[in-house]
Amino acid sequence: MTDGNARTALIRRSDRRRVPWKNGAGATEVIATGDGDSPAWRVSVADIGPGRMTFSSFPGLNRVFTVIGDHGVALEWDRRTVDLDPLDPFGFDGEFGPDCVAAGPTNAFNVMVEAATTAAHVVPHHLTRSRVLTDPDAETVIYVHRGSLASGDHVATAGDCLFVARRSVEATGTATILVATIKPLTVSQLV
Repeated sequence: MTDGNARTALIRRSDRRRVPWKNGAGATEVIATGDGDSPAWRVSVADIGPGRMTFSSFPGLNRVFTVIGDHGVALEWDRRTVDLDPLDPFGFDGEFGPDCVAAGPTNAFNVMVEAATTAAHVVPHHLTRSRVLTDPDAETVIYVHRGSLASGDHVATAGDCLFVARRSVEATGTATILVATIKPLTVSQLV
């Protein structure tokens, strides 16, 4: 969990808080959440598989699901199947708790946001001694999949995250990363 007053924070893999899934079928490790008793967003890493697991239903939330382990998964609804490879973000309505079928043990980076007020995007980047800039109008969580990434005094390695609260920050390195951007919906998006 992040400190709402911190502008930039390094969240090590060992800092994550492990919690059971809402339906009890698995566990997730919380990286960061929005402020308050009922936060508008949450970012976590879930353990998946092997085999078939049913995801929890989260009515009123949107979800962006990205495999970060070695094995891809299939998400299955009543009449739909989506095959997902690692580092291939997929957004869906959190109300639907699909079955997840994994070929082997893997993990997933999950971003869940309140659908009525908040939007989230997850984009993979492959950096080679290059940089990424965060959005000053968003909460940003950068997950380091491979390599290392530095911002100021913070150095994140594989499994770590940088959390940046509403400021433009430059992070540089040689790494494969996921950049999760979380923003309140604008008035025009709410109508």
